[in-house]
Amino acid sequence: MKNTSELIERIIALLKDDYSIYIQRNNARLVAIPNSERIMEFMDFADMEDETMFMQVEEHPDDFFKIEPLTSREEFNIMMDFSDEQERVESLQLVKALRTNRPLELFKKEINKIGVTMLSSWQQYYSDRLKGILRSRLCREHIHLLRENCQ
Repeated sequence: MKNTSELIERIIALLKDDYSIYIQRNNARLVAIPNSERIMEFMDFADMEDETMFMQVEEHPDDFFKIEPLTSREEFNIMMDFSDEQERVESLQLVKALRTNRPLELFKKEINKIGVTMLSSWQQYYSDRLKGILRSRLCREHIHLLRENCQ
């Protein structure tokens, strides 16, 4: 990875693909371990480097920072913040969806119903917020590349 932004992009892609992600504290090296049915295939360790990194995570967990996916509360808060920034009519529709017993599901359904422009705006907003949250987590752990400053 050349910089922290590239590291964050890689983390986001791996989170979407259902991996457990660890960052080695001393060099910001990323270790990704599948969470799903791919775990057995991964555990075959066809690649010796995979086995070495897995063993390091297992034997020295304090040397690694585990990247946790967003909690449902964090997801909800991002959706609510996005809703608050929209035009009155759309904002009311989104907030109403968030006040149901299935807020995450109905919010996404409402976004799709409003239209492509809203969906595109939501995807960009969510991506920006997710990158900011991950950058903050890495900065709190003093993990950054190329002597970048935490912002």
